[in-house]
Amino acid sequence: MKNLVIKSLGMIMAFSLVFSCETLELESLIENPNSLGLSSASPNFILNDMQIDFNNMNRSYSGSVESSMRMTVLSATYNAVTSTTAMNGEWTSLYSFNANFKVLEAIAKEEGLAFHLGMAQVMKAAVFVNIVDLIGEAVYTEANDPSIPKPKVDSGESIYAAMYKLLDEAIANLKSGAPRPETDLYYNGDAAAWVRFANSFKIKMLLTTRLVTAAESKTKIDAILASGEYIQNNSQDMQFQYGTTAVVNESRHPLMRGSYTTGASGYRPNNLISYMKDSSAVQDPRLRYYFYRQTLRDPIGTELTCAGAPNFTFCYTGDGYWGRDHGDDSAAPNDGLLRTAYGAYPAGGAYDNDQAEPVTTVSNLGGDGIHPIMLSSWVQFMLAESALKIGVTGNARTYLESGLRQHISKVINFQSNETGHVAPASQVNDYVNEVLTDYDAANEDGKMDIIAREWYIASYTNGIEPFNTYRRTGYPSFLMEPVIDLGPFMRSFLLPANELNVNPNIEQKSSNQVQVFWDTNAPGFIN
Repeated sequence: MKNLVIKSLGMIMAFSLVFSCETLELESLIENPNSLGLSSASPNFILNDMQIDFNNMNRSYSGSVESSMRMTVLSATYNAVTSTTAMNGEWTSLYSFNANFKVLEAIAKEEGLAFHLGMAQVMKAAVFVNIVDLIGEAVYTEANDPSIPKPKVDSGESIYAAMYKLLDEAIANLKSGAPRPETDLYYNGDAAAWVRFANSFKIKMLLTTRLVTAAESKTKIDAILASGEYIQNNSQDMQFQYGTTAVVNESRHPLMRGSYTTGASGYRPNNLISYMKDSSAVQDPRLRYYFYRQTLRDPIGTELTCAGAPNFTFCYTGDGYWGRDHGDDSAAPNDGLLRTAYGAYPAGGAYDNDQAEPVTTVSNLGGDGIHPIMLSSWVQFMLAESALKIGVTGNARTYLESGLRQHISKVINFQSNETGHVAPASQVNDYVNEVLTDYDAANEDGKMDIIAREWYIASYTNGIEPFNTYRRTGYPSFLMEPVIDLGPFMRSFLLPANELNVNPNIEQKSSNQVQVFWDTNAPGFIN
Protein backbone atom coordinates (compact mmCIF):
# COMPACT_ATOMS: atom_id res chain seq x y z
CA MET A 1 0.00 0.00 0.00
CA LYS A 2 1.34 3.42 -0.95
CA ASN A 3 2.40 5.88 1.69
CA LEU A 4 0.14 8.86 2.14
CA VAL A 5 1.70 12.32 1.94
CA ILE A 6 0.67 15.10 4.30
CA LYS A 7 -1.47 16.73 1.63
CA SER A 8 -3.59 13.59 1.28
CA LEU A 9 -4.33 13.35 5.00
CA GLY A 10 -5.29 17.00 4.91
CA MET A 11 -7.96 16.00 2.41
CA ILE A 12 -9.53 13.68 4.97
CA MET A 13 -9.65 16.47 7.52
CA ALA A 14 -10.92 18.98 5.01
CA PHE A 15 -13.85 16.74 4.11
CA SER A 16 -14.71 16.29 7.76
CA LEU A 17 -15.00 20.05 8.20
CA VAL A 18 -17.04 20.70 5.05
CA PHE A 19 -19.98 18.45 5.86
CA SER A 20 -22.27 18.47 8.89
CA CYS A 21 -20.30 16.81 11.67
CA GLU A 22 -22.12 13.50 11.55
CA THR A 23 -22.94 13.42 7.85
CA LEU A 24 -19.45 13.38 6.36
CA GLU A 25 -19.77 11.43 3.12
CA LEU A 26 -17.51 8.50 3.79
CA GLU A 27 -18.37 7.11 0.36
CA SER A 28 -16.73 10.13 -1.26
CA LEU A 29 -13.47 9.16 0.40
CA ILE A 30 -13.76 5.67 -1.06
CA GLU A 31 -15.33 6.15 -4.49
CA ASN A 32 -14.79 9.71 -5.70
CA PRO A 33 -11.67 9.78 -7.94
CA ASN A 34 -11.03 13.34 -6.82
CA SER A 35 -10.99 12.28 -3.16
CA LEU A 36 -8.71 10.11 -1.11
CA GLY A 37 -9.58 6.44 -1.56
CA LEU A 38 -8.81 3.35 0.49
CA SER A 39 -6.31 2.20 -2.11
CA SER A 40 -4.12 5.24 -1.49
CA ALA A 41 -4.67 5.77 2.24
CA SER A 42 -1.88 4.90 4.64
CA PRO A 43 -3.22 3.32 7.85
CA ASN A 44 -0.12 4.43 9.71
CA PHE A 45 -0.57 8.03 8.66
CA ILE A 46 -4.27 8.06 9.51
CA LEU A 47 -3.53 6.49 12.89
CA ASN A 48 -0.85 9.12 13.55
CA ASP A 49 -3.36 11.86 12.93
CA MET A 50 -5.90 10.19 15.20
CA GLN A 51 -3.33 9.99 18.00
CA ILE A 52 -2.65 13.72 17.78
CA ASP A 53 -6.38 14.44 17.67
CA PHE A 54 -6.93 12.18 20.66
CA ASN A 55 -4.65 14.30 22.81
CA ASN A 56 -6.08 17.55 21.49
CA MET A 57 -9.63 16.37 22.18
CA ASN A 58 -8.72 15.29 25.71
CA ARG A 59 -7.20 18.71 26.36
CA SER A 60 -10.28 20.41 24.91
CA TYR A 61 -12.70 18.33 26.98
CA SER A 62 -10.66 19.04 30.07
CA GLY A 63 -10.41 22.76 29.34
CA SER A 64 -14.18 23.04 29.03
CA VAL A 65 -14.63 22.28 32.76
CA GLU A 66 -11.37 23.36 34.41
CA SER A 67 -12.56 26.88 35.22
CA SER A 68 -15.86 25.68 36.69
CA MET A 69 -13.92 23.14 38.75
CA ARG A 70 -11.61 25.89 40.12
CA MET A 71 -8.51 24.54 38.36
CA THR A 72 -8.25 27.81 36.48
CA VAL A 73 -10.11 31.03 37.29
CA LEU A 74 -13.68 31.36 36.04
CA SER A 75 -14.73 34.84 34.96
CA ALA A 76 -18.11 33.97 33.43
CA THR A 77 -21.39 32.43 34.57
CA TYR A 78 -22.07 28.71 34.43
CA ASN A 79 -24.70 29.41 31.77
CA ALA A 80 -22.05 31.09 29.63
CA VAL A 81 -19.64 28.21 30.13
CA THR A 82 -22.23 25.69 28.92
CA SER A 83 -23.91 27.78 26.18
CA THR A 84 -24.93 26.46 22.77
CA THR A 85 -21.56 27.49 21.34
CA ALA A 86 -19.45 25.90 24.11
CA MET A 87 -19.26 22.43 22.55
CA ASN A 88 -19.09 23.44 18.87
CA GLY A 89 -15.41 22.66 18.54
CA GLU A 90 -15.54 19.47 20.58
CA TRP A 91 -18.50 18.16 18.57
CA THR A 92 -16.84 18.91 15.23
CA SER A 93 -13.59 17.29 16.34
CA LEU A 94 -15.40 14.19 17.58
CA TYR A 95 -17.05 13.45 14.25
CA SER A 96 -13.98 14.36 12.24
CA PHE A 97 -12.14 11.81 14.40
CA ASN A 98 -14.92 9.28 13.84
CA ALA A 99 -14.72 9.78 10.07
CA ASN A 100 -11.02 8.97 10.15
CA PHE A 101 -11.81 5.98 12.36
CA LYS A 102 -14.18 4.57 9.75
CA VAL A 103 -11.56 4.88 7.02
CA LEU A 104 -8.92 3.22 9.20
CA GLU A 105 -11.34 0.50 10.28
CA ALA A 106 -12.04 -0.46 6.69
CA ILE A 107 -8.35 -0.64 5.80
CA ALA A 108 -7.39 -2.48 9.00
CA LYS A 109 -10.00 -5.18 8.50
CA GLU A 110 -8.96 -5.62 4.87
CA GLU A 111 -5.24 -5.86 5.63
CA GLY A 112 -5.26 -7.64 9.00
CA LEU A 113 -4.02 -4.63 10.99
CA ALA A 114 -5.71 -5.55 14.25
CA PHE A 115 -3.17 -3.63 16.40
CA HIS A 116 -3.93 -0.42 14.48
CA LEU A 117 -7.65 -1.03 14.86
CA GLY A 118 -7.37 -1.86 18.55
CA MET A 119 -5.58 1.41 19.29
CA ALA A 120 -8.18 3.34 17.31
CA GLN A 121 -11.04 1.56 19.08
CA VAL A 122 -9.67 2.41 22.53
CA MET A 123 -9.30 6.07 21.59
CA LYS A 124 -12.77 6.15 20.05
CA ALA A 125 -14.34 4.67 23.17
CA ALA A 126 -12.63 7.26 25.35
CA VAL A 127 -13.72 10.30 23.33
CA PHE A 128 -17.34 9.14 23.00
CA VAL A 129 -17.56 8.44 26.73
CA ASN A 130 -16.14 11.88 27.46
CA ILE A 131 -18.67 13.63 25.23
CA VAL A 132 -21.49 11.74 26.99
CA ASP A 133 -20.09 12.79 30.37
CA LEU A 134 -20.15 16.41 29.24
CA ILE A 135 -23.37 16.63 27.22
CA GLY A 136 -25.30 13.52 28.22
CA GLU A 137 -26.08 12.30 24.71
CA ALA A 138 -24.57 12.29 21.23
CA VAL A 139 -25.01 10.94 17.73
CA TYR A 140 -23.52 7.46 17.54
CA THR A 141 -25.37 4.73 15.62
CA GLU A 142 -26.11 7.08 12.69
CA ALA A 143 -22.85 9.03 12.92
CA ASN A 144 -20.89 9.69 9.70
CA ASP A 145 -23.36 7.64 7.66
CA PRO A 146 -23.76 9.20 4.19
CA SER A 147 -27.19 7.61 3.81
CA ILE A 148 -28.49 9.46 6.90
CA PRO A 149 -28.01 13.20 6.35
CA LYS A 150 -29.89 14.22 9.51
CA PRO A 151 -28.93 11.73 12.20
CA LYS A 152 -30.59 11.40 15.59
CA VAL A 153 -28.89 11.34 18.98
CA ASP A 154 -28.43 8.20 21.05
CA SER A 155 -28.89 8.08 24.79
CA GLY A 156 -25.83 8.37 26.95
CA GLU A 157 -26.59 5.00 28.50
CA SER A 158 -26.65 3.23 25.13
CA ILE A 159 -23.39 4.89 24.06
CA TYR A 160 -21.71 3.79 27.29
CA ALA A 161 -22.81 0.22 26.62
CA ALA A 162 -21.56 0.37 23.04
CA MET A 163 -18.21 1.80 24.11
CA TYR A 164 -17.72 -0.89 26.75
CA LYS A 165 -18.30 -3.49 24.06
CA LEU A 166 -15.90 -1.63 21.76
CA LEU A 167 -13.22 -1.77 24.45
CA ASP A 168 -13.69 -5.55 24.65
CA GLU A 169 -13.20 -5.73 20.87
CA ALA A 170 -10.15 -3.50 21.12
CA ILE A 171 -8.54 -5.71 23.77
CA ALA A 172 -9.04 -8.77 21.58
CA ASN A 173 -7.48 -6.97 18.62
CA LEU A 174 -4.54 -5.77 20.68
CA LYS A 175 -3.88 -9.32 21.89
CA SER A 176 -4.03 -10.78 18.37
CA GLY A 177 -0.31 -10.51 17.66
CA ALA A 178 -0.89 -8.31 14.61
CA PRO A 179 1.93 -6.07 13.29
CA ARG A 180 2.71 -2.95 15.30
CA PRO A 181 1.97 0.46 13.79
CA GLU A 182 4.96 2.46 12.58
CA THR A 183 4.34 5.14 15.21
CA ASP A 184 2.76 4.85 18.64
CA LEU A 185 2.95 8.23 20.36
CA TYR A 186 1.77 6.86 23.69
CA TYR A 187 3.18 3.37 24.31
CA ASN A 188 5.82 2.83 21.62
CA GLY A 189 4.09 -0.19 20.14
CA ASP A 190 3.45 -2.01 23.43
CA ALA A 191 0.14 -3.83 22.95
CA ALA A 192 -0.03 -4.86 26.60
CA ALA A 193 0.16 -1.21 27.63
CA TRP A 194 -2.84 -0.35 25.46
CA VAL A 195 -4.73 -3.27 27.04
CA ARG A 196 -3.93 -1.85 30.48
CA PHE A 197 -5.24 1.55 29.43
CA ALA A 198 -8.41 0.01 27.96
CA ASN A 199 -9.13 -1.85 31.20
CA SER A 200 -8.33 1.20 33.31
CA PHE A 201 -10.77 3.20 31.23
CA LYS A 202 -13.34 0.48 31.90
CA ILE A 203 -12.75 1.01 35.63
CA LYS A 204 -13.39 4.71 35.12
CA MET A 205 -16.66 3.97 33.29
CA LEU A 206 -17.81 1.46 35.90
CA LEU A 207 -17.08 3.85 38.75
CA THR A 208 -18.75 6.75 36.96
CA THR A 209 -21.97 4.74 36.63
CA ARG A 210 -21.91 3.19 40.11
CA LEU A 211 -24.97 5.15 41.26
CA VAL A 212 -27.08 3.24 38.72
CA THR A 213 -25.11 -0.02 38.31
CA ALA A 214 -23.49 -0.65 41.70
CA ALA A 215 -23.58 -4.45 41.68
CA GLU A 216 -22.49 -4.76 38.06
CA SER A 217 -19.73 -2.19 38.60
CA LYS A 218 -18.36 -4.12 41.58
CA THR A 219 -18.35 -7.45 39.74
CA LYS A 220 -16.65 -6.10 36.64
CA ILE A 221 -14.06 -4.02 38.49
CA ASP A 222 -13.18 -7.04 40.63
CA ALA A 223 -12.68 -9.08 37.45
CA ILE A 224 -10.30 -6.45 36.04
CA LEU A 225 -8.37 -6.39 39.31
CA ALA A 226 -8.07 -10.17 39.24
CA SER A 227 -6.67 -10.04 35.71
CA GLY A 228 -3.92 -7.61 36.72
CA GLU A 229 -4.21 -5.97 33.29
CA TYR A 230 -4.68 -2.36 34.30
CA ILE A 231 -2.42 0.64 34.92
CA GLN A 232 -0.64 0.05 38.22
CA ASN A 233 2.49 2.22 38.26
CA ASN A 234 3.78 5.50 36.86
CA SER A 235 5.70 3.84 34.05
CA GLN A 236 2.38 2.65 32.59
CA ASP A 237 0.65 6.05 32.57
CA MET A 238 -1.35 7.18 29.54
CA GLN A 239 -0.07 10.65 28.74
CA PHE A 240 0.93 12.77 25.77
CA GLN A 241 4.56 13.87 25.73
CA TYR A 242 5.40 17.33 24.37
CA GLY A 243 8.82 18.51 23.19
CA THR A 244 10.93 21.66 23.16
CA THR A 245 10.74 22.75 19.50
CA ALA A 246 9.62 26.37 19.32
CA VAL A 247 9.80 27.10 15.59
CA VAL A 248 8.59 25.46 12.37
CA ASN A 249 6.94 22.42 14.03
CA GLU A 250 5.87 23.74 17.44
CA SER A 251 6.01 20.91 19.96
CA ARG A 252 6.06 22.68 23.34
CA HIS A 253 3.31 22.21 25.90
CA PRO A 254 0.56 24.76 25.13
CA LEU A 255 0.37 25.86 28.78
CA MET A 256 4.09 26.63 28.76
CA ARG A 257 4.21 28.44 25.45
CA GLY A 258 1.15 30.47 26.45
CA SER A 259 2.90 31.81 29.54
CA TYR A 260 6.65 31.86 29.00
CA THR A 261 6.84 33.94 25.82
CA THR A 262 5.46 37.37 26.70
CA GLY A 263 4.04 36.84 30.20
CA ALA A 264 1.79 34.50 32.17
CA SER A 265 -1.65 33.97 30.66
CA GLY A 266 -4.70 33.74 32.89
CA TYR A 267 -4.61 33.38 36.66
CA ARG A 268 -3.90 30.38 38.81
CA PRO A 269 -6.66 29.46 41.32
CA ASN A 270 -6.30 30.85 44.84
CA ASN A 271 -8.40 27.98 46.16
CA LEU A 272 -5.91 25.29 45.12
CA ILE A 273 -2.83 27.38 45.90
CA SER A 274 -4.06 28.10 49.41
CA TYR A 275 -4.99 24.50 50.11
CA MET A 276 -1.66 23.09 48.95
CA LYS A 277 0.29 25.83 50.73
CA ASP A 278 -1.50 26.30 54.04
CA SER A 279 -3.98 23.54 54.89
CA SER A 280 -1.54 21.00 56.28
CA ALA A 281 1.20 21.10 58.88
CA VAL A 282 3.59 20.37 56.01
CA GLN A 283 3.34 22.00 52.62
CA ASP A 284 2.15 19.82 49.75
CA PRO A 285 5.38 18.60 48.09
CA ARG A 286 3.90 19.33 44.65
CA LEU A 287 3.20 23.04 45.20
CA ARG A 288 6.44 24.38 43.73
CA TYR A 289 6.14 22.08 40.71
CA TYR A 290 2.57 23.17 39.95
CA PHE A 291 3.03 26.93 40.41
CA TYR A 292 5.89 29.26 39.52
CA ARG A 293 6.08 32.68 41.22
CA GLN A 294 7.58 35.50 39.18
CA THR A 295 7.94 37.64 42.28
CA LEU A 296 8.04 37.01 46.01
CA ARG A 297 6.59 40.39 46.97
CA ASP A 298 2.96 41.13 47.74
CA PRO A 299 0.82 43.03 45.23
CA ILE A 300 0.24 46.68 46.05
CA GLY A 301 -2.33 49.32 45.13
CA THR A 302 -4.20 48.65 41.90
CA GLU A 303 -2.21 45.47 41.32
CA LEU A 304 -4.72 43.75 43.61
CA THR A 305 -8.08 44.44 41.98
CA CYS A 306 -10.04 42.58 44.67
CA ALA A 307 -8.66 44.60 47.61
CA GLY A 308 -11.53 45.73 49.86
CA ALA A 309 -14.21 44.01 47.77
CA PRO A 310 -16.82 41.89 49.61
CA ASN A 311 -17.34 38.13 49.28
CA PHE A 312 -13.72 37.25 48.50
CA THR A 313 -12.48 34.17 50.32
CA PHE A 314 -8.82 34.83 49.63
CA CYS A 315 -8.20 37.72 47.24
CA TYR A 316 -4.49 37.13 47.89
CA THR A 317 -3.05 34.00 49.49
CA GLY A 318 0.32 35.48 50.45
CA ASP A 319 3.95 34.43 49.90
CA GLY A 320 4.09 35.91 46.40
CA TYR A 321 1.35 33.72 44.92
CA TRP A 322 -0.62 36.08 42.69
CA GLY A 323 -3.80 34.20 41.79
CA ARG A 324 -7.51 34.93 41.76
CA ASP A 325 -10.70 33.75 43.46
CA HIS A 326 -13.46 31.74 41.75
CA GLY A 327 -15.68 34.05 39.72
CA ASP A 328 -13.42 37.13 39.83
CA ASP A 329 -14.25 38.83 36.54
CA SER A 330 -12.43 42.11 37.13
CA ALA A 331 -10.22 43.46 34.36
CA ALA A 332 -6.62 42.31 34.56
CA PRO A 333 -3.95 44.91 35.27
CA ASN A 334 -0.60 44.85 33.51
CA ASP A 335 0.75 42.01 35.65
CA GLY A 336 1.70 39.36 33.09
CA LEU A 337 5.28 39.39 34.41
CA LEU A 338 4.15 39.31 38.04
CA ARG A 339 1.25 36.87 38.37
CA THR A 340 1.87 33.22 39.23
CA ALA A 341 2.36 30.96 36.21
CA TYR A 342 2.21 27.26 35.43
CA GLY A 343 5.28 25.49 36.78
CA ALA A 344 7.44 22.53 35.83
CA TYR A 345 4.67 19.91 36.16
CA PRO A 346 2.96 19.15 33.90
CA ALA A 347 3.48 22.16 31.59
CA GLY A 348 7.27 21.97 31.26
CA GLY A 349 7.76 25.43 32.77
CA ALA A 350 9.99 26.46 35.67
CA TYR A 351 10.39 24.87 39.08
CA ASP A 352 9.89 27.47 41.83
CA ASN A 353 13.09 27.70 43.84
CA ASP A 354 12.42 31.26 45.06
CA GLN A 355 14.28 32.64 42.04
CA ALA A 356 11.47 35.19 41.42
CA GLU A 357 12.47 35.84 37.81
CA PRO A 358 10.09 36.79 34.99
CA VAL A 359 8.81 33.85 32.94
CA THR A 360 10.47 35.36 29.87
CA THR A 361 13.97 34.92 31.31
CA VAL A 362 13.82 32.18 33.95
CA SER A 363 15.46 28.82 33.25
CA ASN A 364 12.75 26.23 32.55
CA LEU A 365 12.01 22.88 30.90
CA GLY A 366 11.27 24.54 27.58
CA GLY A 367 7.77 23.09 27.27
CA ASP A 368 8.92 19.48 27.64
CA GLY A 369 5.78 18.59 29.60
CA ILE A 370 2.86 16.19 29.40
CA HIS A 371 -0.90 16.15 29.20
CA PRO A 372 -2.13 13.47 31.65
CA ILE A 373 -4.92 11.29 30.28
CA MET A 374 -4.99 8.28 32.63
CA LEU A 375 -2.47 8.04 35.46
CA SER A 376 -1.77 5.11 37.75
CA SER A 377 -2.47 7.37 40.73
CA TRP A 378 -5.93 8.16 39.36
CA VAL A 379 -6.67 4.45 39.04
CA GLN A 380 -5.73 4.01 42.70
CA PHE A 381 -8.11 6.83 43.69
CA MET A 382 -10.83 5.23 41.55
CA LEU A 383 -10.28 1.97 43.40
CA ALA A 384 -10.33 3.77 46.75
CA GLU A 385 -13.79 5.17 45.99
CA SER A 386 -14.90 1.81 44.57
CA ALA A 387 -13.78 -0.05 47.69
CA LEU A 388 -15.37 2.51 50.00
CA LYS A 389 -18.69 2.83 48.19
CA ILE A 390 -19.44 -0.47 46.45
CA GLY A 391 -17.17 -2.93 48.21
CA VAL A 392 -14.67 -3.62 45.45
CA THR A 393 -11.85 -5.95 46.50
CA GLY A 394 -9.12 -4.20 48.46
CA ASN A 395 -8.80 -1.57 51.17
CA ALA A 396 -9.81 2.02 50.40
CA ARG A 397 -7.14 3.44 52.71
CA THR A 398 -4.42 1.38 51.03
CA TYR A 399 -5.55 2.54 47.60
CA LEU A 400 -5.61 6.15 48.84
CA GLU A 401 -2.05 5.96 50.15
CA SER A 402 -0.84 4.29 46.99
CA GLY A 403 -2.45 6.95 44.82
CA LEU A 404 -0.92 9.73 46.91
CA ARG A 405 2.58 8.30 46.87
CA GLN A 406 2.48 7.43 43.18
CA HIS A 407 1.40 10.90 42.14
CA ILE A 408 3.77 12.77 44.43
CA SER A 409 6.61 10.61 43.14
CA LYS A 410 5.61 11.35 39.55
CA VAL A 411 5.58 15.09 40.16
CA ILE A 412 8.71 15.53 42.22
CA ASN A 413 10.72 13.29 39.90
CA PHE A 414 9.29 14.90 36.77
CA GLN A 415 12.27 15.72 34.54
CA SER A 416 14.32 15.63 37.75
CA ASN A 417 17.61 15.51 35.88
CA GLU A 418 16.79 18.88 34.37
CA THR A 419 15.13 20.60 37.30
CA GLY A 420 17.57 19.35 39.90
CA HIS A 421 14.89 19.60 42.58
CA VAL A 422 13.26 16.78 44.48
CA ALA A 423 11.21 17.28 47.64
CA PRO A 424 12.80 15.40 50.58
CA ALA A 425 11.33 12.07 51.63
CA SER A 426 10.53 13.49 55.06
CA GLN A 427 8.22 16.09 53.54
CA VAL A 428 6.47 13.46 51.44
CA ASN A 429 6.01 11.11 54.39
CA ASP A 430 4.76 13.87 56.68
CA TYR A 431 2.21 14.98 54.10
CA VAL A 432 0.95 11.47 53.36
CA ASN A 433 0.78 10.55 57.05
CA GLU A 434 -1.27 13.64 57.85
CA VAL A 435 -3.75 12.78 55.10
CA LEU A 436 -4.04 9.20 56.38
CA THR A 437 -4.47 10.35 59.98
CA ASP A 438 -7.35 12.57 58.90
CA TYR A 439 -8.79 9.71 56.87
CA ASP A 440 -8.71 7.34 59.85
CA ALA A 441 -10.58 9.86 62.00
CA ALA A 442 -13.29 10.61 59.42
CA ASN A 443 -16.71 9.06 58.93
CA GLU A 444 -17.65 7.59 55.53
CA ASP A 445 -18.58 10.97 54.03
CA GLY A 446 -15.35 12.45 55.35
CA LYS A 447 -13.35 9.59 53.88
CA MET A 448 -15.00 10.14 50.49
CA ASP A 449 -14.20 13.84 50.73
CA ILE A 450 -10.51 13.11 51.35
CA ILE A 451 -10.30 10.64 48.45
CA ALA A 452 -11.98 13.14 46.12
CA ARG A 453 -9.75 15.97 47.34
CA GLU A 454 -6.50 14.11 46.78
CA TRP A 455 -7.70 12.84 43.40
CA TYR A 456 -8.61 16.42 42.48
CA ILE A 457 -5.14 17.71 43.36
CA ALA A 458 -3.52 14.87 41.41
CA SER A 459 -5.71 15.70 38.38
CA TYR A 460 -4.28 19.20 37.93
CA THR A 461 -4.71 20.37 34.28
CA ASN A 462 -7.25 17.62 33.56
CA GLY A 463 -10.72 18.58 34.75
CA ILE A 464 -12.77 15.67 33.41
CA GLU A 465 -12.40 13.32 36.37
CA PRO A 466 -12.94 16.03 39.03
CA PHE A 467 -16.07 17.17 37.14
CA ASN A 468 -17.43 13.63 37.10
CA THR A 469 -16.45 13.01 40.73
CA TYR A 470 -18.05 16.26 41.87
CA ARG A 471 -21.38 15.42 40.23
CA ARG A 472 -21.24 11.82 41.45
CA THR A 473 -20.19 12.43 45.08
CA GLY A 474 -20.53 16.15 45.87
CA TYR A 475 -16.85 16.22 46.84
CA PRO A 476 -14.24 17.62 47.32
CA SER A 477 -15.76 20.06 49.80
CA PHE A 478 -12.84 22.49 49.83
CA LEU A 479 -13.85 24.03 46.49
CA MET A 480 -14.50 27.71 47.17
CA GLU A 481 -17.77 29.54 46.71
CA PRO A 482 -17.84 32.03 43.80
CA VAL A 483 -17.30 35.67 44.68
CA ILE A 484 -20.28 36.68 42.50
CA ASP A 485 -23.51 34.91 41.55
CA LEU A 486 -22.64 32.51 38.74
CA GLY A 487 -26.01 30.79 38.69
CA PRO A 488 -26.59 27.12 39.51
CA PHE A 489 -23.64 24.81 38.85
CA MET A 490 -24.07 22.99 35.56
CA ARG A 491 -24.95 19.32 35.45
CA SER A 492 -24.24 19.06 31.70
CA PHE A 493 -23.52 21.13 28.59
CA LEU A 494 -26.05 22.16 25.98
CA LEU A 495 -25.99 20.55 22.55
CA PRO A 496 -23.87 22.54 20.07
CA ALA A 497 -25.48 25.17 17.88
CA ASN A 498 -23.44 24.14 14.85
CA GLU A 499 -25.28 20.82 14.78
CA LEU A 500 -28.71 22.12 15.78
CA ASN A 501 -28.61 24.73 13.01
CA VAL A 502 -28.38 22.08 10.28
CA ASN A 503 -30.11 19.09 11.84
CA PRO A 504 -33.83 19.30 12.64
CA ASN A 505 -33.79 15.77 14.09
CA ILE A 506 -31.89 16.96 17.15
CA GLU A 507 -33.71 18.92 19.84
CA GLN A 508 -32.00 21.18 22.35
CA LYS A 509 -32.07 20.31 26.03
CA SER A 510 -34.10 22.51 28.38
CA SER A 511 -31.07 23.81 30.31
CA ASN A 512 -27.66 22.97 31.70
CA GLN A 513 -29.42 21.47 34.71
CA VAL A 514 -30.37 18.33 32.77
CA GLN A 515 -28.44 15.50 34.39
CA VAL A 516 -26.51 12.83 32.52
CA PHE A 517 -27.87 9.32 32.90
CA TRP A 518 -25.49 8.27 35.66
CA ASP A 519 -26.04 11.39 37.79
CA THR A 520 -28.98 10.49 40.04
CA ASN A 521 -28.26 13.07 42.73
CA ALA A 522 -30.81 15.73 43.63
CA PRO A 523 -31.07 19.08 41.85
CA GLY A 524 -28.88 21.67 43.57
CA PHE A 525 -26.61 18.90 44.85
CA ILE A 526 -23.48 20.91 43.97
CA ASN A 527 -22.59 24.57 43.49
